[in-house]
Amino acid sequence: MFTDSTRLSLIRNCVVLATLAAGSLLVGCDSAKKNELTMLKEENTQLTMQRDEARTALESSEAERRRLEEQAGALQSKVNEVPPSAVATTNDTTDPKLDLPAGVTAENRNGTIVLTIEGDVLFDAGKATLKSDAKKTLDKVTSEIKKKYPDSALRLAGFTDTDPIKKSGFKTNYHLGFERAFNVGQYVVTKGVDSSKIEYSSFGPEMAKSSKKESRRVEIAIVNE
Repeated sequence: MFTDSTRLSLIRNCVVLATLAAGSLLVGCDSAKKNELTMLKEENTQLTMQRDEARTALESSEAERRRLEEQAGALQSKVNEVPPSAVATTNDTTDPKLDLPAGVTAENRNGTIVLTIEGDVLFDAGKATLKSDAKKTLDKVTSEIKKKYPDSALRLAGFTDTDPIKKSGFKTNYHLGFERAFNVGQYVVTKGVDSSKIEYSSFGPEMAKSSKKESRRVEIAIVNE
């Protein structure tokens, strides 16, 4: 049998243990709540950052859309300002604005002035070196281009006849056509044309004309930038 003092002591111990257990439980719950709160704060921070990034991207996209609309409107205004007579619908084989030497012709190809220089005026057969007289021709052509179209770019293209290369040092007519166009371009550069505004190409025997003489040519397209 337990005495009263013993029973009292046991009761006190039970109360102490229960209090400690409850305290431990509260501490555990409090720690879990703190951890959950920390996770929620981190998640909220991430969501806020994602929201801000999405908002920035949306604002940037909207600004780009407005810029493109303004650009399109400005271009449309320029188109509306061009009189119908300034838009070429057919080729015109003459260009009264240019004073060209013999062996050089001009035509309006859908709004682009194209000068055609006879190959025999510029080069000997199978050669890409400019003749002495060819330089006089190019002097006149260059002077007219600089005077009438000072801000334009030039596209030089070389053409040959359809006879295959046999004796010259060029592998193909395409190589010959390119060298001829390139040498014409290099010469006009010495006369003050900006080299950065010149492009080169070769069509070789493609787009041959009715005769071999007409097929051999260098074309200079005057491109209004």
